[in-house]
Amino acid sequence: MKRKYLIWSVFALLLFASSCVKDELFNGPATLSNVKQVPVAPNSSEDVLVTARITDLKGIASVNLLYRVIAGGTFSSIPMTSTAQYEYQGTIPATPFGTKVEYYIEVLNSGGFTSRYPEVENQFANYTVGASNLIKLYINEVFADGTKDETDPDWVEIYNGSDIPVDISGYSFYDQGIKTGGKPKRVLNAGTIIPSKAFFVLKTEYTGGEYAIEFGLSTSGDAVYLENAAGILVASLDFQTISLSGKKSYGRQPDGSDNLVVFTTPTRGTSNNH
Repeated sequence: MKRKYLIWSVFALLLFASSCVKDELFNGPATLSNVKQVPVAPNSSEDVLVTARITDLKGIASVNLLYRVIAGGTFSSIPMTSTAQYEYQGTIPATPFGTKVEYYIEVLNSGGFTSRYPEVENQFANYTVGASNLIKLYINEVFADGTKDETDPDWVEIYNGSDIPVDISGYSFYDQGIKTGGKPKRVLNAGTIIPSKAFFVLKTEYTGGEYAIEFGLSTSGDAVYLENAAGILVASLDFQTISLSGKKSYGRQPDGSDNLVVFTTPTRGTSNNH
């Protein structure tokens, strides 16, 4: 009798232990692992694909990729979709050069439990966006012997050699005097977009109030510079030893090349390939 009681006691204990393991197994958060980011070092024209392996025996209610581009700012949420068993992915859209992006993954299972990557609250995965190798901007031609009024002022031609349009809103333009003298740079207007393989002509002075910064180029030699919104130099043309008096211009032939020539007939806003 005692033996039979002992057997039943052991069976009950095992049943209770099994029940506890089952409860613990099925009522915890999902397991989130193998998180990957591609590319690891994105440039400004690339989306970022984030993938993760997520397992849960009870089922997944939702998986979200949350990201922000301003430290301390609000996170945007992107639903991650299942691409294979236990595999999920979400895409962070391309952001401008120099942007630091922070992100994390949040998983809610059908049991109401939440898991997170990175695991520690208020810690985030991150990356900083590099310059796009798709964007190719050139200061293509300059004209320094303009009239001293608005009829035909000095100008600079910017060429977009990229296969995509380039938004240069917020870029800064300046000459050698501004660079060495510490004066304010001209910030280009919002909505300034150069189509692919096209030209943008910027008058250096007499802009009719369009820009607060007005300046002229020197016919005895000067240099001009273009910086992106992050303050990185993206294009320049140095003609400090070139005399441009007599209505001549100086620039690249062919467009966007390193071959620099003096043009006796300026080609403002059109190709130098002739």
